[in-house]
Amino acid sequence: MSKIQIWMEGYAATGESGVAHMIGEYEANSFDEAVGMYIQEKGDQYGPERYTRSSFSTEDAFKNRRSDWKIWGCALFDNEADARKAFG
Repeated sequence: MSKIQIWMEGYAATGESGVAHMIGEYEANSFDEAVGMYIQEKGDQYGPERYTRSSFSTEDAFKNRRSDWKIWGCALFDNEADARKAFG
């Protein structure tokens, strides 16, 4: 096991915006396991949820997604650099 961080990317929508930020850090074997621990700790009222094919306009876009998880449409990552690629 190792410490795995969960970072949520930034956003800009409907006149509001936010920057990427870390939402948790867990001792886990994988990012999926860390997200599961986050859900257990925080509940799933606001996510996270897995991206599904219906979240994307094409099959290629789904296959090339940057992340498997999202909260309110913001992708989740295991590191700050990837989370900051969109909207800082």
